[in-house]
Amino acid sequence: MNRAFRSMLFGAVIACAMVAPIVAAEQPVEDPAAMATQYAAQAVDLRESAARHAKIAKMHRSGSAGSSKTSHASIANHCEKIAAKLNDAARETDALAAEYRKLATAKAPAK
Repeated sequence: MNRAFRSMLFGAVIACAMVAPIVAAEQPVEDPAAMATQYAAQAVDLRESAARHAKIAKMHRSGSAGSSKTSHASIANHCEKIAAKLNDAARETDALAAEYRKLATAKAPAK
């Protein structure tokens, strides 16, 4: 797989991961607690996608997926890289959720 395609694919993964924040950014008033919840859920989705890619990679490493003509090593490498990038995105999204939780706590009315 050439470098340009991999870069484009990684950009597409990140763009998909950023769709929810863009929609949320269009809201007139930002609710930090809601944003934290949204980012936490997004991190879960990213980890689930990473797990699916890791599973596919494992199947191709064992040769149990596709036909004998399939380039198993290439597909496994691809899926492993995507899984790693999705896990990185999940960690970043968790960090963003944590920052929004801090903001929500700071904005919470004192009791």
